[in-house]
Amino acid sequence: MPRVISFTGSTPVGRRIAELAAKAAIIKKVDLELGGNGMFVVLDDADLYRAVEAATFGKFLHQGQICIAINRIIVDASIHDAFLERLADRGRTLKFGNPDEPDTVVGPIINQSQFNSLIARIGKASEEGAGLLVGGEPQGLVLPPHVFADVTNDMELARAEIFGPLAPVIRASDAEDTLRTDNDTTYGLAAAVFTRGLERGAQFAQQMQVGMARVNDQSVVDLPNSPFGSEKNSGAGRFNGSWVIEAVTTDQWVTVQHVARCYPWNAQNVQGPWS
Repeated sequence: MPRVISFTGSTPVGRRIAELAAKAAIIKKVDLELGGNGMFVVLDDADLYRAVEAATFGKFLHQGQICIAINRIIVDASIHDAFLERLADRGRTLKFGNPDEPDTVVGPIINQSQFNSLIARIGKASEEGAGLLVGGEPQGLVLPPHVFADVTNDMELARAEIFGPLAPVIRASDAEDTLRTDNDTTYGLAAAVFTRGLERGAQFAQQMQVGMARVNDQSVVDLPNSPFGSEKNSGAGRFNGSWVIEAVTTDQWVTVQHVARCYPWNAQNVQGPWS
């Protein structure tokens, strides 16, 4: 019988697995890597060129179908318009279509079901008041890059895990508001923050309620010696390096007494080596 269950997938399924593991005749240890809502924060002093390049890569790599891909882009109001314009311009340059062609950036969505959910999210975003700056008609299962403006954190596009090439951009009033908006989610897998102040970035990252935070980088980073894991409803446990060994093993304390001990209330008071 397995004593440890490791699962990667959706939060509802992971929650059910944890439930069953706790109810098992012998309680099982559970390590979960679940849904994400990758946040990409751009502070007022960020290098716009580098921030846009990082956001483009982290959002549209593999059509955004990565658990640690960027989901929401949160930008300080003082540079929001400039960033949004540049991101939209960058999105229009990305080639989409046949993945066999080496210069294709955005290829097909994994299946029809996921494609349909993305089309529904686009329609819902429009209903809720988001503005579409970059888009295009699908080609089979290929969905062109989409960039949305006027997104608020209570919209479905910001609350749900997208898993597709849809980039919602949220305006934040200042650094404090970017952090509040960033943490206003039930997920906590990966995030990134851009700023010219490295110490400022590190302090900001430490306040992000995620398992993995990047300063001046995008969120799609996984190294064999780094603790891959999350907070909140994005899962439990850490993987890679020594962390994965701890995840699938347990500590047992074994002692061997080489000399017979004299315990209290022992009438014979026998002490010495074992015969």
